[in-house]
Amino acid sequence: MTANIYKIIFTVPIVTIMLTCMSTNSVATEINIKDLNGDDSFYYTSDVDIKEDDGQSLSTGVGRPNSTHSKVPHLPVSHGYMSTNSTYRFVNVAEQVFTMIGEGKHGLWRVGENGMIREYLKAGKTGLDSGADINDAANLATITDNYSSFIPEESWDGYKYPDQHTNESGTLNYIDLPISHAKYGGKYDGHVPIDLASYNCTMSAPEYPYSKEVIDFAFSQPAAGKVGPLGKRAGLDISENYTKILQLDHFPDARTWINVGVDGKDDTHFEYKALDTNKTAAEYYLVERPFFNVPYLFIIAVYDDKEHGEFDYVRPDGPYYESLTAEQKAAVKTKVDFAQTFHLEEGGTVKGKRLPVYGLHHPNRNAYGSGGACPSKGGDWGRYPQDNSGAMWPTNYEEVTPYCDAVVLDIKFYANLDKESWNQPDKYLANAGVGKDTVTYEMRPGQYGTFTDAYNVENGIKNPYEMKAPKTIEIKYPAVRPAVNYTEVK
Repeated sequence: MTANIYKIIFTVPIVTIMLTCMSTNSVATEINIKDLNGDDSFYYTSDVDIKEDDGQSLSTGVGRPNSTHSKVPHLPVSHGYMSTNSTYRFVNVAEQVFTMIGEGKHGLWRVGENGMIREYLKAGKTGLDSGADINDAANLATITDNYSSFIPEESWDGYKYPDQHTNESGTLNYIDLPISHAKYGGKYDGHVPIDLASYNCTMSAPEYPYSKEVIDFAFSQPAAGKVGPLGKRAGLDISENYTKILQLDHFPDARTWINVGVDGKDDTHFEYKALDTNKTAAEYYLVERPFFNVPYLFIIAVYDDKEHGEFDYVRPDGPYYESLTAEQKAAVKTKVDFAQTFHLEEGGTVKGKRLPVYGLHHPNRNAYGSGGACPSKGGDWGRYPQDNSGAMWPTNYEEVTPYCDAVVLDIKFYANLDKESWNQPDKYLANAGVGKDTVTYEMRPGQYGTFTDAYNVENGIKNPYEMKAPKTIEIKYPAVRPAVNYTEVK
């Protein structure tokens, strides 16, 4: 599920390896496995050099081309990979389409966001005394200056375990603020109640070094940062918690799978059946979220089934609940469902069955001191498997249990990074490069298409498409759209 973390310092291996191509003329080639593109996202034109006397130069210019013959700009291509549990996922960008392909039936754990943001004391700052009122206006300046939800410059040291609430000076090492807190300047005013559970799993090692180039590019494009209605109800648009986000779509043959269990058997028996996403709504996301104050990548799925109403819950207690309006309080469900009902593609519904183990892909985590049992409750992962730890983040309800591997997911996703589907009839038309609805085509004049085979001549069969081509012809396009382009990574 997650990386084995006890505030371990991860060592990044040497990333340049030497491969020798065995041939009659053996050549040593360096491959930088942090940058599979060779620091050139347009590598596919690196061996092209258009000369002045080449007729192509009239379309592409001289030298290395940066557009097609129809003047549509070339787009960067990027490749990377990530892994956990020695299981690899491959991420790519080509033609402004992001793809992520990994293993099938990857186990997920459920979490329920509590509408709060945990902020940690920055190194060298004074902080608040234990017992301080976080809502006191007199403390706002200290909270704003001394605490942060993510302190990248401190890396692992920025995180504090649940049992480290105060330091030796009696100062609060961390504080929990509702999204309505004054520190956030009202940016979450009017937010829908955060009431939906989400299902997640770790996709990468810390700081995802072998996919950073492609991931940074994807997170910089227009499609990034957009969160759907289910995602908002799951709190995925709270940027202090989820620092980067990209909504994904499954490939047509990929599925969410639900453990339906085996009749008459205990929870050590399982069987997975496909979810019907036409009846149980689903949204999928790739997110970056700090984990132990270090950025990781996670896959997240959010589901809802209004027919059964078992996916939503708000704890009727605490600062977040009190920040809701009277109308919202009356509308939210305040009783947690420990199991949830899903619609199946084959018909019917089932309550998903959890497994007691950490995950089906983890048969012996105990061999390296990493537990192996399902944490069985929500909340801060902390010192798992010691100290009765939770399953994920400190902003999760304890009573929304991880429901380990009741839901598994095919890691086979894509996203159109320009936010537009390819099923639109005027997308990618060839006039995008010139931006006109009429394009003049030049050709060699002459007779084209005259049948000359004896059979056709003797039988008087004429080609209905025979033509005498002029020097130029104008083609009228049904629409003019700008060429697909991209956003530079800042």
